[in-house]
Amino acid sequence: MTKIGILHPGEMGVSVAASAVKNGYEVYWVSQGRSDKTRLRAEKYQLTEVNSFTQIFQTCEIVITICPPHAAEDVANSVLEQGFKGYYLDANAISPQRSLKIGQRMEASGIRFIDGGIIGGPAWKSKETWLYLSGSDAQIIAD
Repeated sequence: MTKIGILHPGEMGVSVAASAVKNGYEVYWVSQGRSDKTRLRAEKYQLTEVNSFTQIFQTCEIVITICPPHAAEDVANSVLEQGFKGYYLDANAISPQRSLKIGQRMEASGIRFIDGGIIGGPAWKSKETWLYLSGSDAQIIAD
């Protein structure tokens, strides 16, 4: 079974993670440094807790990041620093130029980069939220 890591499961991220759980995937999250509110969200939607970013990057084949746009590069840097070698979906609301820059750095480090964008609010209702994907590995995430 493919193991998916969701970095920073906020209100949008946890809805994407819950969808993956509903479709039979095991989804992990990092509890280190997160609030009680985040913990309650993760527990409510049956996400599996790990204690560190090192652990999530060693456990998961796919990592998804959904964070505020200003944090996208910092999150990408933390992934690069950990030596992750799987699929990385950047589903952040960033410019194409920033996405290309992050993607080039990921690919140069052996990470399979997928650019994504979410249109709509948290994905709780069918046909109200869309996840657009691009890149040669987009179908892996879509599946």
